[in-house]
Amino acid sequence: MPDPLAPPKNPFDVYIPTAENPFNTKRLAHLLRRTAFTLTADRLDKFTAGGGKSPSEILDWLFTYDPENDPLNPLLDQMEGLLAPFNKPEAAQQWWVYRLLKSPRPLQEKIALLWHNHFATAVGKGDNGQMPMRMHSQIDLFRRLGLANFRELALEVGRNPAMLVWLDGQFNRKGKPNENYGRELQELFTLGIGNYTESDVKEVARAYTGWRIKDEKGVLDPKAFDDGEKEIYGKKGNFNDEAVVDLILSQPACPKHIASRLLREFVHPNPTAEMIEHYAARLVETKWELKPVVREMLSSNLFFSDWAYRSKIKSPAELVTGSLLAITAMGGKASIEYALKAMISMGQPIMNPPSVKGWDGEETWINANTLFLRYNFAAAVANQKGKEFTRKSDLKTFLEKRDLTTADKIVDHFATIFLDGQLPEGLKEKLTAFMATTVKGKPAPFTLTADSVHTKVRSVLNILMATPEYQLS
Repeated sequence: MPDPLAPPKNPFDVYIPTAENPFNTKRLAHLLRRTAFTLTADRLDKFTAGGGKSPSEILDWLFTYDPENDPLNPLLDQMEGLLAPFNKPEAAQQWWVYRLLKSPRPLQEKIALLWHNHFATAVGKGDNGQMPMRMHSQIDLFRRLGLANFRELALEVGRNPAMLVWLDGQFNRKGKPNENYGRELQELFTLGIGNYTESDVKEVARAYTGWRIKDEKGVLDPKAFDDGEKEIYGKKGNFNDEAVVDLILSQPACPKHIASRLLREFVHPNPTAEMIEHYAARLVETKWELKPVVREMLSSNLFFSDWAYRSKIKSPAELVTGSLLAITAMGGKASIEYALKAMISMGQPIMNPPSVKGWDGEETWINANTLFLRYNFAAAVANQKGKEFTRKSDLKTFLEKRDLTTADKIVDHFATIFLDGQLPEGLKEKLTAFMATTVKGKPAPFTLTADSVHTKVRSVLNILMATPEYQLS
């Protein structure tokens, strides 16, 4: 039997379901949690009906969209008056939360979160009210190019108005270069510490001189550009930003840095050197096309292994989005304002990372305070007694339509949606026994009524969402 604590054999081969290694609910939920935030009742129906969809067919659903034709952006004008004014940070944040909960392209939003944390930029810098819209535009950039070519993505990020403000690129000029972006570009975004020199930082800064914001676009002011010879990584030339990106991509450390980032996002927080080397080589072989490499990663034995399963801790954005998607699939309408506040309280104010490093993630998401807040969140969205939902879920109708009217059926269904059907030992028996008792603790057959939904069914939801396993991705 394979060791679940070790990576699988033939990790980079395409996963092919077998009788011993089936594509079951557990693996379906794993795939959707990593790429689409959660399994839902609708998605369970969609992907298991008629014998079930293959992993490849589900990946087709996830990856097939036109990033240049966004179905939600036209709604933004209609949301005016419903969101805070767009010169306020919370308006841009609320719009993104709306998209997280409503987008028919969940992988696109997942990718935007990935690059938002990688090229970390915050909405709070600047005092002219323009940064929220600039941040909104930057997140749109990640949606459009997040699965395109990394060369194009890296080039556009450096010219992006939000980044020009965040790392002071707008003040970088000939004769007085600002090194902030040149340093972070190499240290955090592309190469990693130890793979460049202080001289490279200074010379890269010179190559990025002259970029300004005009009509909310990055434009080059030739008079402010340092057109002198520069020496970067031992090569000399009159390098500009585009030449610098090409020089960076040619460094052996760059594909490893990006491969590690993708592996940590989608597969495991601690990828091995072999894994990093493999996907670094694939990035170079595909000429930095991200989409085929990410799809290969998500199709692999490595991704579907027990080693990768539940190896990550959900970020607050993932926890809140996944929970609300799963619950609203049973009816109701979540409050965008509440969802944003929940993410912020648990430590992830989207569009406002703590530093240019972004959020460290994984174990840093969990401490005594945030764990308590996660439990409170589970109770709040399960019971819906406050302002968590603008329209509460009608669980009784949902369960009746699916013929889920017994304690066993209800527990099994919720266990599938929220815990992949993988309940901790003894929990199912405890939950069904709890449902078959009165509020005074006396045995009584479970009957689905409005009262039992309130006193029993919602409590089961709460318990499942408060398990340690539910905090894992």
